[in-house]
Amino acid sequence: MSSRLARSIAIATTSALSLGLLAACGDSDDSSSSTSADPASSASTTVLKADSAVQALVPEAIQKKGTLVFATDATAPPNESVDTDGKTIVGNEVDIAKNLASLMGLKAEFVNVSFDSIIPGLQAHRYDLSISGFRDTKEREKVVDFVTYAKAGPQFFVKSSAGFKPTSLDELCGHSFAVQSGTIQEDIAQQQNKKCTDAGKKAVDVKVFKTQDQQVQAVANGRVEVGAQNGPNNVYTTQQTNGAIVASGKPFAEGPWGMPVPKDTGLVKALHAATQKLIDSPVYLQILKKWNVSDQAITKSVINGAIS
Repeated sequence: MSSRLARSIAIATTSALSLGLLAACGDSDDSSSSTSADPASSASTTVLKADSAVQALVPEAIQKKGTLVFATDATAPPNESVDTDGKTIVGNEVDIAKNLASLMGLKAEFVNVSFDSIIPGLQAHRYDLSISGFRDTKEREKVVDFVTYAKAGPQFFVKSSAGFKPTSLDELCGHSFAVQSGTIQEDIAQQQNKKCTDAGKKAVDVKVFKTQDQQVQAVANGRVEVGAQNGPNNVYTTQQTNGAIVASGKPFAEGPWGMPVPKDTGLVKALHAATQKLIDSPVYLQILKKWNVSDQAITKSVINGAIS
């Protein structure tokens, strides 16, 4: 969550909740001596050195360019968000991306774009790939390839003072529900809406927002009753709002997260090799632990691992 959103939530809820908010070469087994410190943690993150076997798989055009351009929606902490300087993107997925680029002998660059514009941008070759909490789905695999690096499932969130705290999708009938555009949560919301109306119950009042910041803000100020974001994001939101926003129920519909890549660039094999190298190293779990998202860990990366 951006500091701007945290301040907005504080203003919206202080009277009721008395909030105080936090406002290139070598073997991959060796780590570089340099570290990059993130403001979110006092711990530093080790960046793995380039791996010659992984480098050999990188397409020549990308090798010559020397950079790997990641598209990401930096409104979804702790995965990625804009730091207090207003420009630097930080988060667990940023740390993962930096390691993957380094293993390929490249430097990572990040472009902050809205979630629903990322896949079209990849198809237009505006970016090399994305890391932005994408669920790997069979529908998305029709237009891009995926390399998996984590797992997660959505979870409800509400104001701590709310009277309505759902624990199942069936409870949403007749209630307002905030989701982010282009996410798996939006798909689930529309499916549940149809399920409610088919059963003769009141429709789900689905409210779609462009960014996760906007989605959380809508619940925080009471315009929408409940929202859903991935479980790790809820943990972070609760921390940043000193408990003003809390999770409701358990995560549901868990599935693989993957990095989408254009189908015709030849980058997938190198990315997959780099991802597995990272997962096999101690650095992977260090990153997840640092950002309090250890539950997202996987042991094996796959190409196009959608389960639905």
